[in-house]
Amino acid sequence: MKKLETYEVQPDRPTHGYSGPIKVSSGRCKLGAGEEFIRVGTTYHKRQYAEDTDDLETCDTYSPWAKYVDGTTGRRSDTAHHYVYNQAHNSNLQIWVGKRVKRVIFQDKRATGVEFTSDPVSCPDASQSSSIVRASKLVVVSAGALGSPAILERSGIGAEAILKRCDIQQLVDLPGVGENFRDHNGVFVPYFAADGATTMDPLWRGKESAIQENLAQWKIDGNSLIAQNGTEAKIKWRPDDEELKAMDSAFQPRWKEFFQDRPDKAVAIFSICAGFPGLLLSNHHRNYLVAFYYTLYPASAGSVHINLCENGQEGIDFNTGFLDDPSDIVPLNFGYKKMREIFRRMPSYGGEVHAGHPCFPEGSAAICGETTGPVDLNAPDLIYTAEDDEAIDRYHRDCMQTTWHSLGTCAMK
Repeated sequence: MKKLETYEVQPDRPTHGYSGPIKVSSGRCKLGAGEEFIRVGTTYHKRQYAEDTDDLETCDTYSPWAKYVDGTTGRRSDTAHHYVYNQAHNSNLQIWVGKRVKRVIFQDKRATGVEFTSDPVSCPDASQSSSIVRASKLVVVSAGALGSPAILERSGIGAEAILKRCDIQQLVDLPGVGENFRDHNGVFVPYFAADGATTMDPLWRGKESAIQENLAQWKIDGNSLIAQNGTEAKIKWRPDDEELKAMDSAFQPRWKEFFQDRPDKAVAIFSICAGFPGLLLSNHHRNYLVAFYYTLYPASAGSVHINLCENGQEGIDFNTGFLDDPSDIVPLNFGYKKMREIFRRMPSYGGEVHAGHPCFPEGSAAICGETTGPVDLNAPDLIYTAEDDEAIDRYHRDCMQTTWHSLGTCAMK
């Protein structure tokens, strides 16, 4: 981690690097919503502040959220430019795009090559005949939590029952392949931004004048929305004693078993995005804020395996496992309420986008519509009935989604 980065936020941090190719900074373009989120979090939510909480240990502390962006030029610092495009001179590196791996080739139990074809989606006119590339030292399978187990199973590595149903001869009995699929469970909740709040919405909506204006400024000094992702603040949240008591009892065993004695393990990340990048919202002339929160260590686990479809073609049998364990939805339900209170106290708050929130019963005191400003910092919290809690629970079961952080399916055991 230290080798890859040049950390521009603070000097002499023991867990950060200062000479790597990937620049890490807060960027030059600042949005006000992140500062508001931190200010309300450290007062209303009564948590501490730190400039850097990306030290693998600090939790329950509000902080800015740095980005992979050069703080001087405003240019994104990415893998392609710093590890691939600059290797054109390297004769040991060849990149073949538009290929689909069928299986790893083995001699006895040693991987010696890879069989592949042209991808019929990206290269529909290419020949679908198979080719084989041979390895002189080793084969590395790196196709992600969904692709890697499929390659391994097609190669004869996996559980006997899975391979047998696909008529694949088993080479290695590894029942862990394709099991234990996990992902952070994320929710993105939209709010209206107050008039005058700066957000990413004009850029994300593709407003041509906003694109040209920000591009021109970015080319001059790197200081425009082009160098932003809308997310400037976060807290890696662990519930305090009062919050634990307020949470559903279904979470208590999970807390005691996994979190209680591990102070470096946060239950969830709470954050804010200045702008809404989705298609849900019909009013394209408004600006938005998004509360997003996702659990970091859900107990539920799913699986991904190959199978044969009725037409004889290979398919994927994918079970996310999301929210199967009753403890997993509890932090999401609490997170919705807590984030709602934080947003209601921010100066940029303009009310709630009804279509993006739980469908509370008619007449519920928990209903909040559009408004012209925040409540007082010391205002009482909203009160929820049992029916309101059921609405929040249904909302999360309907709207919870992946955070694209999938892992766990290739344990070699």
